[in-house]
Amino acid sequence: MTSGAASYAENRYTLERRRVSDSFVRTHAVELVFALGFVCQVALLSGAIGQVRVFVRMALFGTSIALLFALRGRGTPSPAVKPAKFILAIVALAFFNPSTNTLSAGAAQVAMYVAILGPLFWVPRLSIDLSNLRRVLLMIWIFQSISAVAGILQVYFPGRFEPALSTVILNQGSAYVRGLKFRNAYGELVFRAMGLSDIPGGAGSAGFYAALFGAAFMLTWKNWAGRMLAIGTMVAGVAAIFLSHVRASLVMLIICAAVLTAILAIRRARVRATRPAWRSYEAGTLTRLLAVLCVVAFFGFTWAVAAGGSGIVERFGELTAADPATVYRQHRGHSIEYSIQELLPQYPLGAGLGRWGMMNRYFGDNSDPKTAMIWSEEQFTAWLVDGGVPLILVYIYAIAVTTLFALRLSLKRIDPEMAIVAAVICAYDVGALVLCLDYPFFGSQMGLEFWMINAVLFAAAASSGPVNAGQVRGR
Repeated sequence: MTSGAASYAENRYTLERRRVSDSFVRTHAVELVFALGFVCQVALLSGAIGQVRVFVRMALFGTSIALLFALRGRGTPSPAVKPAKFILAIVALAFFNPSTNTLSAGAAQVAMYVAILGPLFWVPRLSIDLSNLRRVLLMIWIFQSISAVAGILQVYFPGRFEPALSTVILNQGSAYVRGLKFRNAYGELVFRAMGLSDIPGGAGSAGFYAALFGAAFMLTWKNWAGRMLAIGTMVAGVAAIFLSHVRASLVMLIICAAVLTAILAIRRARVRATRPAWRSYEAGTLTRLLAVLCVVAFFGFTWAVAAGGSGIVERFGELTAADPATVYRQHRGHSIEYSIQELLPQYPLGAGLGRWGMMNRYFGDNSDPKTAMIWSEEQFTAWLVDGGVPLILVYIYAIAVTTLFALRLSLKRIDPEMAIVAAVICAYDVGALVLCLDYPFFGSQMGLEFWMINAVLFAAAASSGPVNAGQVRGR
């Protein structure tokens, strides 16, 4: 073989490898990003990572930004893309607010918004279908189910399965750390179930995902072994929520269960009238969900009390001590009231960037009272600080558009599996918005995961032939 022929063959081989590699990335990029997030979360459990902890926390966000610029191509844009562009424009203008903490903190805050909203722009450039969506939910469900079980074991065996505590928690002082413990059913002092996280109570979030996405597989899997496994993880998820002492996760799960039940009931009525072949399937889906929810609630609560003791009943019994508005006002409502009464009159258009959360902690300088940190316990205060009323309204609109898309898709006369998955994601979207009253959801990894899940749902629907984006939007 001549040198020219050999060079040609080598070039063809190289190009073919690049083509295969590019095809793999475009087909599995979302799964790889979720896998990276799980790896980073597990890495944080070790106290040995030391100074690189900041980089581990930022790895997932940096990957989202890198994909935004690295991926090429065009796909059907999500309905949330337009409001997302307005959000980024508002945040970019807020960077020039004289009250922005520091240039580095402000720039980091802008980068965080770009990373979290990034999936709306780069996911449509990928090759996405229902199998991708199924794998994404499966990955989340498996990881979070393991995390929920780990949280339960941490309560049963104090100190044996506990990870290294977050430095943020440790820096609050020993009295604060002691307040994150409770006595289990055996009289031993234990941390609130952490699961595969470094924060006491972290298993509450894992339990929520395990229970909700477990419901999706319980409803779509046809074999009994798979369904029983899904139900088992739902029970473990509910038990983990109780053992985490995080009441917001329980409220969020209840709301999601109610939304999912309502959607399936509406779908059952609509499909029954037009698709007799699906009638028994749709009827069985709703009946199965209602039966499983009762079983999961009973056994999950019973298991939690058996492991965590009577303190579980006292902790969650406070949710029914008064009407919901009064209960919320006593626990998190004061933050909303402070934001409305104090912060809103001062900063209707925002207080500048880098003034709350980890961006302030890592990159901020609070020596100047005019730009010092503003404590933000929930998302609405964080939005108010970053971009004022305009940011709150546009971000809520983006979430509403996304949720409405999932709702319309779930009620379409399409394949039941796609409809059920869309219904579960719609319920998840509603729960995420509710959780904004308790936690800065869209300023965290959970916010990035929210937009990835919904972007994958939209891309899968857009690629499924007869169910294209225009039809789902009702055009």
